[in-house]
Amino acid sequence: MTIRLFGHDAGVLHAAGADVDALGAVEARARGAMCVPDGTRVVDAHAHLGVDRDGHALSAADLVADLDAAGITAAVAFPADEPGPGGDFREANRRVAAAALEYPGRIIPFCRINPVLPQERVLAEACDLGARGLKLHPVAQGFRPESDDCVAAVRAATDLGWPVLIHAGFGARPLARAILTILDRVPDARLILAHGGRGDHRALVAATAGCADVVFDTAIAALPDLVALPPERIVFGADRPYGDHAQALHLVGTAARVAEWDDEALRGVLGGTIMRLLPAETV
Repeated sequence: MTIRLFGHDAGVLHAAGADVDALGAVEARARGAMCVPDGTRVVDAHAHLGVDRDGHALSAADLVADLDAAGITAAVAFPADEPGPGGDFREANRRVAAAALEYPGRIIPFCRINPVLPQERVLAEACDLGARGLKLHPVAQGFRPESDDCVAAVRAATDLGWPVLIHAGFGARPLARAILTILDRVPDARLILAHGGRGDHRALVAATAGCADVVFDTAIAALPDLVALPPERIVFGADRPYGDHAQALHLVGTAARVAEWDDEALRGVLGGTIMRLLPAETV
């Protein structure tokens, strides 16, 4: 069995010159610092599967191994930035759907599209394959979130009963006005703003105040941003393979202590809220 530290093969880390024993001790302390309330079903809302154009990669088997090591029940997973020859993510969506079938109850499949391209057939196929949500990345795919194409994608996903996870972190321009445009045209949308909305956090929080179905995931988010948010507006995410579960859980645990969340609030952040946003038939 491959030993993994912070989501990476320990053998690869050793070959690269890392002090594997020291990393193992740090990871153990990070895991030990996170106190998960009894009975909590922990669900990671943010993971990529496949081989990204920037070289980051994660297989379904490695994701599930990471979940097991961290005591996490399941993860929402969507394709890495590998749009394929047609640019429409169809093959990558199929691979994520197949991974969900291979690991039932562990991987919750989201599809990914470029909304600038024809999307109806891609979304219909993903739905038939069992997708439970949609991932949009305006920076990677080079579109504006408030564009007609993007709004149409959110409308279509919402009609399917899906939440939509939108990249709202590094590289994102000011987003509050764009998100308000989406909500104005798709008021019943359920949006997950990735990375705690670091691209425009304060404006996004102010613009969406009172929108219970617009939440922020914790994937590589900033601790002060999480502490300032009501816990019911937060969902746990790790951003594998860019982030790792030990640090992601430690971040949430630190936010819980600093903000003095009670166990009910922490259960919501760690899994209850994302399960509320997902289609009812999701395992």
